[in-house]
Amino acid sequence: MVWRNSLWYVSHPFSKEDKEGAVNEVLEKTLPDRDFYLLVFGAVLFAVCGIFLDSVAVLIASMIIAPLAYPILGLGLGIVVRNRRLVARTAGMLVIAIAAAILGAAAITLFFGYLRVDLAFISFESNLYLATAVAIIAGFIAAYGLVRSKVGSAMTGIGIAVSLMPPLVATGIGLVDAASFPLGRTLLVFFLNVVGILTGSIVVFSAMGFTSLRRRMDRTRI
Repeated sequence: MVWRNSLWYVSHPFSKEDKEGAVNEVLEKTLPDRDFYLLVFGAVLFAVCGIFLDSVAVLIASMIIAPLAYPILGLGLGIVVRNRRLVARTAGMLVIAIAAAILGAAAITLFFGYLRVDLAFISFESNLYLATAVAIIAGFIAAYGLVRSKVGSAMTGIGIAVSLMPPLVATGIGLVDAASFPLGRTLLVFFLNVVGILTGSIVVFSAMGFTSLRRRMDRTRI
């Protein structure tokens, strides 16, 4: 009996209400409002302090509070439903967050870089292929979690698993002190993570049939 229930759960199509709920959550959490910019600012500060103190715990805190996952998911949803307004809005949020992280980290390093300790634990030299695979899996789970509330709580784990804010901050530090981090490497880590999450979300949103919500989103004021 258990296996029959499991088979039904897997094969049962996602309801229209589930998908509309996911759309509403994405739209709500991809607003370029004061809360978004406050979280970006806080995440930048945490990431800078984490690198300056060589503290993995503080760096993880920056990953958790960084509000970058939802704009990426929103971008993936906008691409699937071909909604130009959502694509433009979420892409703009990402551009602003990228600029704020890099320039903010560079400015802090320029004035307070002498307070850093030698790095012993923090680096961005991981296997890029495996890191991208992790980002794709994270995109799968995050997009699926928008529809299934039981999985929605996994967003915190996704924030930890996929490094978004730290490589941006490391890029800003590298602009001031090139000996700290190789600029090309840190930016590559960030963009591969973004592409991975975006790819995973596009696949899941497409497989779940979100394209059927295109007309509904066209009527929504985004």
